[in-house]
Amino acid sequence: MSKKRGLLAIPMALALLMTGCSSADQGEAPAPGGASAQTEPKQGNLSAEQVETVVKDLLGEDPSVMIVGNDTMQQQLQMAKDVKSAGGIKPEKCAQQMEKYSVTDLTGSISATGTVTDEKLGKVIQVFSITDDDTLQKISQALTLDNIDGCKDITVEQGGETLNASRQILPLDVKADQALTMSTQLDAGADQKLSSTVVQALKGRNFVIVTFQTGMAEPAELSAQAVELANKAFAQIDAAK
Repeated sequence: MSKKRGLLAIPMALALLMTGCSSADQGEAPAPGGASAQTEPKQGNLSAEQVETVVKDLLGEDPSVMIVGNDTMQQQLQMAKDVKSAGGIKPEKCAQQMEKYSVTDLTGSISATGTVTDEKLGKVIQVFSITDDDTLQKISQALTLDNIDGCKDITVEQGGETLNASRQILPLDVKADQALTMSTQLDAGADQKLSSTVVQALKGRNFVIVTFQTGMAEPAELSAQAVELANKAFAQIDAAK
């Protein structure tokens, strides 16, 4: 395995960790557990089938696509909700900022995730139709992060390694009520570099996260593609209502 490919094996959750919002780890499915009592649909919510269809349509026919539907997502989100969102991040003031603008409990939702694993470009599309009002408010608050001065350059301990990360908030046009787009350059030394872009956007009761990771594409190109996919997600969500 090449060094660059090895760095691409870093979980997508790491890219999410450094943006503010957190989500379920899309690796191994956990054992069955109790679902949240806050997932009863409200007006404006999509059904589990509709959410999954949106994700499938966005990722197309790529042979490496893996789709995780609502039932399994609920199990994963239950496990993820109590995880410390800024663990391993330094300076401490940046970890504190991340804690303030993080949402780790997304159990109050109807959701689906699609993952494309590729050596050149990894993608994760996550769609959450939020059923819990408190969760909706917390997401809205997290998306108000607009200044990371003093925290653009951070270090992250991941899997026994220390990674250097350089982040920036990108003022890109996402067709949503609120959005936060962040680009991150990871450097693990020995020419191991990784670019990631995470678009998080909220429209009505629907929350979309698009994560792109690559060791090859230019950050500007990566960001434009991620925003385009987020906009397509909301267009499909609107059409499904």
